[in-house]
Amino acid sequence: MHHLDVAQIIVSSLIHGLVYAFIFKAFHHMGLAGAAIVAAAGIGLIWLVSILTRRR
Repeated sequence: MHHLDVAQIIVSSLIHGLVYAFIFKAFHHMGLAGAAIVAAAGIGLIWLVSILTRRR
């Protein structure tokens, strides 16, 4: 394994940790219905972006 691969893994882990911490804090004070709506909207947005950026 190269040194750049290890550095990329470390940076990626830090970024993922920060994103997950933000998501946990955002959903912590939200009810189950609100969290479900936000999750469905996020999945829908990712799906829409994937359709719009798909190359044929």
